[in-house]
Amino acid sequence: MIKVFRKIRQKLLEENNMGKYLKYALGEILLVVIGILIALQLNTWKEKRANQVQENNFYLTLLKDLENDQNKMDEQKAFFEHRIEVLTWLLTRSRNPSLPVKAESFGQHVEPLYYNETAISFDASFDAAKSSGAFDHFSDKELLKQVIQYYSEFVQIENVIAATLGIIEQQLEPLTSSLYKNYLNEQSSELVIAEGGNQEFYKLLGSIPDNRTIDTEGDIQKFLQKPEVESYLVGDLGRAFHTIAKLEARSRKIDSLKKAINHFLHD
Repeated sequence: MIKVFRKIRQKLLEENNMGKYLKYALGEILLVVIGILIALQLNTWKEKRANQVQENNFYLTLLKDLENDQNKMDEQKAFFEHRIEVLTWLLTRSRNPSLPVKAESFGQHVEPLYYNETAISFDASFDAAKSSGAFDHFSDKELLKQVIQYYSEFVQIENVIAATLGIIEQQLEPLTSSLYKNYLNEQSSELVIAEGGNQEFYKLLGSIPDNRTIDTEGDIQKFLQKPEVESYLVGDLGRAFHTIAKLEARSRKIDSLKKAINHFLHD
């Protein structure tokens, strides 16, 4: 094509027809400009298409992350619902001294309180896209805003679950330190739903005989009547209900976000 243009220019120059030559030159320049514009437009379209594919792939992966988040929160909710059950059992006997408390039953209900859940967020896709600068090219800024807000609010779940762990270490363990632990045996793990019940640990404790003269059940009854024990149980119940409320709110956020993402993907 370049050789053809060169021959035409040469012919016009030989004919010494400047008018035709200038018109031709302008036409050639116009063609070049149009070609450049088309190339730029094509390049812009390719970039836009690549960004769109990247955005779609991000949200497809994010849907899987949100599903994993929901499954984890379902486990956490079940954990704290179970915590409420054992706390209620203990509080009922703390407030009703006439109710008998067998050492084995006490162990089964108090041991789950020593365990806690871990706050986990499946945010690898989000962090990767954020660090790569991919968000700068996303078209739906409102949806992206919702996603960013969702992950920024994870700290609320972290804090509320971490608070439970702190209370276990700072209050529960010192509170029960005055009790002999000879009531612990293999059955103590039956109501522990974290760490697989940690059965080997309790099995070992139960295998070591206690030859001391100790009124274990009497000590437990006295322990349950302490006002600080009731105070702990009430406080732990409140934290468990608060944690469940936070988890349910985050679950609703996941449902809303999934609907928005599916609408974006299928719009």
